Amino acid sequence: MKKPINFYLAAIITALPTLFSSAVADDAVSERIYYIQQDGRHAMVYTTSRTDYSDYNIWFEAKADYQPVDYLQNFLYLFPNSGEWSQDPETGYMVLKLPLGNFASLEWADLEINNRLQIDDDGVYYYQNWDGQTKTPNGHYGFWNNPDAFEQIAYSWVFPENLEPVKYEANHEGRWVQRHNTITYYGSNVNDLAFNIQYRPVSGGAYDELKQLEGEGVEVEQQPTGVKVTMAETLLFPTGVASISSEGKAVLDRLAENLKQRSSLNIIIAGHTDNVPIGPVLAKKYPTNWELSSARSINIIHHLVNQGVSESRFESQAFSYTRSIDSNDTEEGRAKNRRIEVLLTEAE
Repeated sequence: MKKPINFYLAAIITALPTLFSSAVADDAVSERIYYIQQDGRHAMVYTTSRTDYSDYNIWFEAKADYQPVDYLQNFLYLFPNSGEWSQDPETGYMVLKLPLGNFASLEWADLEINNRLQIDDDGVYYYQNWDGQTKTPNGHYGFWNNPDAFEQIAYSWVFPENLEPVKYEANHEGRWVQRHNTITYYGSNVNDLAFNIQYRPVSGGAYDELKQLEGEGVEVEQQPTGVKVTMAETLLFPTGVASISSEGKAVLDRLAENLKQRSSLNIIIAGHTDNVPIGPVLAKKYPTNWELSSARSINIIHHLVNQGVSESRFESQAFSYTRSIDSNDTEEGRAKNRRIEVLLTEAE
């Protein structure tokens, strides 16, 4: 007589701290595919397990006031699409018994749940599917099957164009394959799988170089879709003026040298102001902060083009005071809001 199988889905559902499934079968073949979103923090996850037997159970940690439909709120797809609900008297878990031995689901996952995902100051993502401590009462951890190991398992991450894998490893021997922007672990007769996945924006090389520009009035930030360089008004312009200062030109010249070496980057220059109205003298040239923020953006583009950066790579944006990053009620806050943001993204 064949023993029951327990199959753990690694608790990827944001609302559910624990979810696992079991089938009365052995020789489980499983696949899990993470379709990572552009923010690097979320994923669509497809999971399937194939067995020879006639039913499959999905186990959920019981929640007060939960109805059966609530346990499936983050499932976008479930096959089979119907089953019988019950509560296991020994564990207290809610159990959905599916009428087939094959199981498939598509789920929306928050990768940061239970601190599984960490992001360092340089924008590198570190994901671990196991915390290194938590185990089941029978000693299992990570991604597991019970009582026998996975006969075959494939564990894949599909990255969007703005992200790239850096390092990937498993605690058990297997074969890693990278095809384009997808990495896959293939394992045979393995169990209790712990995966460490590192990835970063494809603009990470540009970030490393541009980080050297940081100093008084310049901040460089790695974002999922590119790099943002923020320059304070005090560095670039006198208050209420769009003409670039000599100190500002020196910083922009250094920026231009980096941009010329990375011709694949598109460049957005965004002008921002505080909410203080333009004075009566300057109002003849800049009636409102819209005109001032636009003129500053355009003047920076002209300067970078004169330094040899192709003008076809640029886009000018002006936001006046509508995109504040601090309060306009204090001088310190208004000073932070008066800024230029340079947004660098990889060309499609």
